[in-house]
Amino acid sequence: MPDPITAILPLVFTFALGVVLRSWRVFATQDADILLKLFFYLCLPALILLSVSTMPLRVGLLFLPGLAVTIILITFALGSRITPFLNLPRATLGVFYVGILVMNGGFTFPYVLSAYGADGMALASLFDFGTGLMVFTFVYYLACRHGQSGSTHRQLLTKFLLSPPLLALIIALILNVTHTALPSLVLNWFTQLSNMTTPVVMLALGIAFRPHLLRLGSLASVILLRMGLGFVLAQLCVHLMGIDGMMRHIVVMMASAPSGVNTLAFATLEGLDKEFAAAVVSYTTLIGMIWFPLYLSLAV
Repeated sequence: MPDPITAILPLVFTFALGVVLRSWRVFATQDADILLKLFFYLCLPALILLSVSTMPLRVGLLFLPGLAVTIILITFALGSRITPFLNLPRATLGVFYVGILVMNGGFTFPYVLSAYGADGMALASLFDFGTGLMVFTFVYYLACRHGQSGSTHRQLLTKFLLSPPLLALIIALILNVTHTALPSLVLNWFTQLSNMTTPVVMLALGIAFRPHLLRLGSLASVILLRMGLGFVLAQLCVHLMGIDGMMRHIVVMMASAPSGVNTLAFATLEGLDKEFAAAVVSYTTLIGMIWFPLYLSLAV
């Protein structure tokens, strides 16, 4: 069995377990909200602190997070051009923007690790660093603006600035540039919390999985903008910059990743359209489970 398939099977099994447990009524659909809050407030900040604080920020590779930022901004610019034709309610429009902008790097990492090892993971993490910067600043701002907090600017700013992942990102950057190591006790605690990320996220996705064709035109637009346009923009970037080999494939995979779980997490936290968010994450994840093994079978 190919290594990429072997690497992703535990994720698929955990996702399927969530679906089965919901069908057996062990969990209800709304229980996914609790898991997503656990992910947002505990697991994700711990993961950011661990990964970003120790990430090698080599000057010669800083264009990788810059590529992620560029792809996200271009996607937003093109996506905002078509939203008037979709005529979406405010809460659904917020999900639309988050869905097209959040690249699910965590979904891509097992494939990168199995195909390219530690060197590939270092490059993927740098690219994902740029994604994280945008997700917990610009994208989260969009979610708050279109959600329950959007009517009060002071509340919006407070919620945005006190976001646990954003605070974790700022602290991690300070630790990185000052070469400050976390105490061993804190390191072990954060490691345990971060290790919960994958099972918590995949269980939540399985519990929330609802493959309904809600707002078919809008759903198709999200899939095309997130994965199709991401693929095209990545190919254009690597061609213009002369990037080849392993780095080229990693950029393409990261840029064409499914919509991230933060699409559903932000919808839960900010009172956006959770039904549409669940459909966006469900369908892009299913496509990703087919797309990445196929791409790697041709690229590696």
